[in-house]
Amino acid sequence: MNSGMVRGIAFDCHRLLSPAQECSDKMRAAITGVSGYWVDLGGEEFKQHCEEWIKKMNEFKSTIAQIESNMMKYADKLQVEEERAEAARLKEAERQASERAAAAAAAAAKSKGKIK
Repeated sequence: MNSGMVRGIAFDCHRLLSPAQECSDKMRAAITGVSGYWVDLGGEEFKQHCEEWIKKMNEFKSTIAQIESNMMKYADKLQVEEERAEAARLKEAERQASERAAAAAAAAAKSKGKIK
């Protein structure tokens, strides 16, 4: 797994936050101003269920936000590791190219020495 994949998953988590907030807001609106008439017909129980649901939705949002944050931290860590690995790969490639150039120069010098 690379940093880009982890960031993508974190983004998917982030996309859950807005709909969760909308649902919570709709539930809050549904129980705002429940009249006494509805309280007598089970409105109070409905209100309690809604408040419990809102509480759980807020916990869900908090958990998702924490997961997103942790994933972004992990993605940052992976990116640093990826950059270090790439730098090491480039350094090794430069070393090998330098060795090849030195070997070619030595062979050319040896070849010139035999011709004379």
